[in-house]
Amino acid sequence: MHRLGVHLSIAKGISRIFDLAKSLGCNCTQIFSHSPRSWKFPIPTEEEVKEFRRRYRSEDIRPIFIHQSYLVNLASPNKEVYQRSLESIKREAEFAKLLGLRYIVIHPGSHLGKGEKLGLKNIVNALDSLSDHLDGLEILLETTAGARNIIGSRFEHLTYIIENSVVACGVAFDTCHLYSAGYDVSSEEGLEDTLRSFDSMIGIKKLKLIHLNDSKGELGSNIDRHEHIGLGRIGLEGFRRVVNHRHLKDKPMILETPMDGKRSDKENLDVVKSLIGSL
Repeated sequence: MHRLGVHLSIAKGISRIFDLAKSLGCNCTQIFSHSPRSWKFPIPTEEEVKEFRRRYRSEDIRPIFIHQSYLVNLASPNKEVYQRSLESIKREAEFAKLLGLRYIVIHPGSHLGKGEKLGLKNIVNALDSLSDHLDGLEILLETTAGARNIIGSRFEHLTYIIENSVVACGVAFDTCHLYSAGYDVSSEEGLEDTLRSFDSMIGIKKLKLIHLNDSKGELGSNIDRHEHIGLGRIGLEGFRRVVNHRHLKDKPMILETPMDGKRSDKENLDVVKSLIGSL
C-alpha cells in the first residue's frame, strides 16, 4: 500500500494533525516543529505530548517526518550561524524523541562561496558532534535544486556525507529539486538512469522519503520553484512513472505543492492517487 501525505501545520496543536491528515486522505505526513523561519521552539505541554503519542500508536498515519528549519545551515562558514544550527538540531532531536518520531529531514546547507570541500567537511563535523543527541534518530539529507553555493544537488555530495559521518543518514528525494538539478525524472529513461546512479553510489535502501513536487523550472535550471502535480515540467506521465516505479512505490511520499489557490492539497493528493496502478 502506498504511503501518501502532505506537509501539515501544527499551529492548532500537534495532536490535531491526525484529524487533519485523515480529512485530506493522508496515511503519512510531515511537519515543522516550529516556524521554519525562526530559531524559537515552542514547548508542547505534557498533555499535548501524551495525546500525540497515544494517537500515533493507534492511528494508521505513519511515518511522520519532521522537517528542519530553513535557517539551519550545517555547511556554513559563519561561526554564529553554524553554532545556532547545531543548537537547533539538538532541540529538534529532543522534540522528535519526545513525540516518538524517528526521522528529521534537513537541507544540507550552503557553503556561502567558500567551496564545496569546506561545506561538506562542516556538515560531517556538525553531524558527528551531534551524534550523541541523534542516537536512535535518522537524519534524511534532502536533495537540492543546485542554486549557487547550495550543497546536495549531486549524489556525490550525499555520498560524501553518508560515508564520512558516524551519524545514521538516509536520503529524501525531492522530485522538483532533482529535475532542476539536472536529473531527468520526467522521462522513463531519465528516471531509470537517476535511480541506477543513486543505487550504485548510495543504495536504494538509503532512500527513505520522496517529496512529490512538480517543477516550474526547466531541467537543469537550478530553480527551486515547486508546482502542482502534473502542471509543471515533470508532468502527469512523469509522476505516473514515479509513483508506480518498483523501487519507489513503497517509499513514503509527501507533497509540498504551492499554496496559491490554484489547487488544494487534497486535490493534488487526489491527482497522485489517480495515477497509482495506472501504468
